[in-house]
Amino acid sequence: MCSVKSARVVVYSMSGCPFCESAKSFLRDKGIEYSEVFAPPGSSQWQEMKEMLGTGVLPQIVIHDEPVGGYAHLVELEASGELYEKVGVSGPRGERLIFDVIILGAGPAGLSAAIYTIRKMMKTLIISQDVGGQLAWTSDVDNYLGFSQVNASELVKKFEHHVQSFNVDTVLGKKVLSVQLAGPVKSVTLEDGKTYYAKTVIIATGGGHQLLNIPGERELAGKGVAYCSTCDAPLYEGADVAVVGGGNSGLEAVLDLVSIASHVHLVSLTRLTADPVYVDKVNRSPKVTLFTLWEAIRIVGDNMVEGLEVQDLRTGEVRLLPVEGVFVEIGTMPNSHLFIDTLATNRKGEILVDMECRTGIAGVFACGDVTSVPFKQVVVAVGEGAKAALSAYNYLLNKN
Repeated sequence: MCSVKSARVVVYSMSGCPFCESAKSFLRDKGIEYSEVFAPPGSSQWQEMKEMLGTGVLPQIVIHDEPVGGYAHLVELEASGELYEKVGVSGPRGERLIFDVIILGAGPAGLSAAIYTIRKMMKTLIISQDVGGQLAWTSDVDNYLGFSQVNASELVKKFEHHVQSFNVDTVLGKKVLSVQLAGPVKSVTLEDGKTYYAKTVIIATGGGHQLLNIPGERELAGKGVAYCSTCDAPLYEGADVAVVGGGNSGLEAVLDLVSIASHVHLVSLTRLTADPVYVDKVNRSPKVTLFTLWEAIRIVGDNMVEGLEVQDLRTGEVRLLPVEGVFVEIGTMPNSHLFIDTLATNRKGEILVDMECRTGIAGVFACGDVTSVPFKQVVVAVGEGAKAALSAYNYLLNKN
């Protein structure tokens, strides 16, 4: 490290300061040398920094005797391409594009948000590993306004076509490694090392399948244990199968399977909680045996599923259901792991939002199944996506 006076970049920091560590890590990752001055509040170094820069907030970064601010300002300078010019080192050529909004997720909530941001003339980038979210794992939708019944994959195609008709920038199939949500410019870094910048972020990452966490489940996953009846039901033609779950997803799976399998055992910890139309259809099927107030306790099999062990919650009786397939349909968990340490969440890990989809960090919004908003339905996700987009637009409008 060079001396403070001759250093291109000086970082004033203190121990235990997460933003100080982030600033130093950021500079190291960019290959920018810096000199560090420890300036805990009250110290002579801190007093000197405060007199020189006019602030006692840490960290503070100085480039060639020019104060540039804290960690968030570093990110903003790097996003615009100015950082490399200021430090006099080679970096990416040309000015970086800063989007008005990055939408994380391309399910119903994310795609709905994109329609609204685009129509508000916001420069939009969608980043997602796939298109459709959980809707892509469903067969039919019969409660979406305007359709008495519609194939889920067809609905996804309609959503996608609507968005792509505006030629929106999209990055698909790449995993998000990290996000930086503080400050006026947010950043999203992908597994290929590319980083994208935006003034606002809309989180619409949805949810994933919830596990039973019982013996045999992980060992036999893909060997008779399935989480998508739409995908795997055709593999069980003429077989006896079990579905675990008494909500909408569970009964939808049963209805997918009754036309294919020989018999379906439905196991639920509670009485059926699905929509009455699903409950009625299942109750009328002679190919379905109900085990309500029963718990799945073990999946049996060596190389393939051979049975499901269930226990009566009232009597303690244990039975072995001889099945070749077990479909786990007990709901989802939010895909919020990237944000747990940054945003407020509830006990389920759902991101807490207010009525305008705001998360508590300025310029960061969330919508759909990743949030604490109740009723995980397509129509709800679509509406929340629209709200998040309009809130992001209003944020930028009032900020300028």
